[in-house]
Amino acid sequence: MNMSKFAYMLRFTLQPGHLVEERLEELAAFCQKGRIDDVMFFIAPLNLNHIEMEEARRWMETIAKAQQRLKSIGVTTSINPLNTLLHDSAGNILPADRSFQLMVDPSGNQSSVAVCPLCPEWRSYITGMYAFYATLQPYSLWVEDDFRYHNHGPLEWGGCFCEAHLREFARQAGVASITREEFVRGMLADGEPHEFRRIWLNTCRKTLVELAQAISEAVHRVSPDTRIGLMTSVPAAHAAEGRDWHGLMEAFDGKNPAIIRPHLPAYMETSGIKYAWEFNAVSRLTAPLIPDRTEIYPELENVPYTSYSKSRRFQQYQLETALLLGSRGITLNIIDMVGNGLYPEEKTAEWLDAEKDFLNAVASLRIQASQGEGVQVLVNDQSSWYLHTTNQRGMEALYPRETYWASLLSAYGIANEYAVDWPKKPGIVALSGQILRSYNEEKIRELFKNHCVLLEGEAVHTLYSMGLGFLCGMTGVKWRELQTIEQIVNGREYSGTKEGRMRPYLTLGHCLDIQYEQGSTEVISQILDTDGQVVCPGMTIVNSRIFILPYGQESHLGTLNPIRRAVLQEFISLMGDRQPLMITSYSPHLSVYEFRGSATQTIAIVNHSLDDREDIELGGMDLTDESWELFSRLHPHGRRIALQSSSNRTVVPSAFPALSMIVLHKSIAT
Repeated sequence: MNMSKFAYMLRFTLQPGHLVEERLEELAAFCQKGRIDDVMFFIAPLNLNHIEMEEARRWMETIAKAQQRLKSIGVTTSINPLNTLLHDSAGNILPADRSFQLMVDPSGNQSSVAVCPLCPEWRSYITGMYAFYATLQPYSLWVEDDFRYHNHGPLEWGGCFCEAHLREFARQAGVASITREEFVRGMLADGEPHEFRRIWLNTCRKTLVELAQAISEAVHRVSPDTRIGLMTSVPAAHAAEGRDWHGLMEAFDGKNPAIIRPHLPAYMETSGIKYAWEFNAVSRLTAPLIPDRTEIYPELENVPYTSYSKSRRFQQYQLETALLLGSRGITLNIIDMVGNGLYPEEKTAEWLDAEKDFLNAVASLRIQASQGEGVQVLVNDQSSWYLHTTNQRGMEALYPRETYWASLLSAYGIANEYAVDWPKKPGIVALSGQILRSYNEEKIRELFKNHCVLLEGEAVHTLYSMGLGFLCGMTGVKWRELQTIEQIVNGREYSGTKEGRMRPYLTLGHCLDIQYEQGSTEVISQILDTDGQVVCPGMTIVNSRIFILPYGQESHLGTLNPIRRAVLQEFISLMGDRQPLMITSYSPHLSVYEFRGSATQTIAIVNHSLDDREDIELGGMDLTDESWELFSRLHPHGRRIALQSSSNRTVVPSAFPALSMIVLHKSIAT
């Protein structure tokens, strides 16, 4: 059965024995009115424990009845079991007839229900349950985002550091035995990564892929056509457990490719400004980590599942920005999980219906993350192998911090994309965190030789500590924490302000005091103390092609400033022919994203703010053409628009309402 170009996949609880016929008819009417393509039925969503077959059978019988009703109106049926390893203990204990090996955290605390993924009995149980779920031949069968090592409350971070794992760690280390404390201490040791780090990451990586393969084989023996869906969390947290994104999706593939539900970072409404920062750092990062064939269906999740958690406008905004991932649809977790069904007074079906044409039109353009253009933000999905820790004893020390520039540049209206492992082409590359530790000196020299580079403070400190500070003309670095003012000192006027000043944080802040070789550096700004005395250089340009912003990431909101935006855009505009698109009219928190296919160009402009805008200006390339089509909520089927550029500046004559997206698209003659 063919789905829409942008499929609505509705997560729904049909409680056995509780108004089933009534709820089912309400559901069918909602699906027709809201143009739902698929219903993902929960299995016992309130049972945060390992479900018994008899209970699962009752749910499956009810879902089978719904499947026939939905098939009659052209809606497919999927199944969403809530538990694999288990999300949270929630005060539960193992069922009396189960003797699963339980998960143990780094401090030796044992869960009362979450299992060790090495447990043979649990593996047999979970594959048997998934084979049973597959007997309904569902369109998709989901593996929840508890399929991970981290976040199994109330454990400290997660696991698993049980005796079985410790024996495996010892075997790989070539020793007779190893204690939990010894292993964790080595895994998180300061400085050069200890052998135990490699053992931990490799073990986690291999185990989850093996589990995915076992679940996939169990499902596809019963239902070859069923697509397995994987729900995911924050990529940085997955990095600390060595996640093999390609290996997992390949393991879950069957006759039809597996699908994925990336995390969207707002379960309750927040500001568009905050949402955008996290969306660019989390959701946009997931898309380039997975195989091109894997289709993306992000989550719209509202807690507690009514309009009291999110406004209609914010939900529309989330659906529209999800298209930037190359999404083929959305999983809608917008109805409570206790079996109430739908609240008709919320009129959810009406706004879903109204939004669908726009979503379908943009999805039909087949945007792909791999087609992104702009500043390349370098990330590496195996960075956790190379991170250096300092006085950190939590597993969070293994989280990479490589997404800073994607969020900052987007807030400044500068197009950017993620480059996984290595830049895909010439142009500007942005470096954050300890990304450079993933490469040897030869590769780093190559990077600085062939690209213009943006670095924040942590990336600069990393480069210097690797003995490669000379690539940025540095002779010394030192972190300082104090209250400061940053002042423009290069004689230029930015954002209409002479000798502009910026305050990067409210009280104490983290800045990197960098000493430079004479003559290699153009100092744009200086960091002053509150008495006006110079502390250290601020923003600098080294060798005419390296831009340094000497702050840590802790005060990232403090780095958002119209003066800094103007400085960055000026630097980028001088860096050769491959300039990214930029919003050059003053439009805080409006972002531009560009995608180029073999014969198409697509430009998405998102207003993440609460201010309506009109007629913004784009710079960076000549966009003169009469064949552009503009898609928006107001023009869901597109309207022809002619663009005229002057000196690579183009005014886009359109409204840009708060929390919305417009898309420009054209075919390129070949």
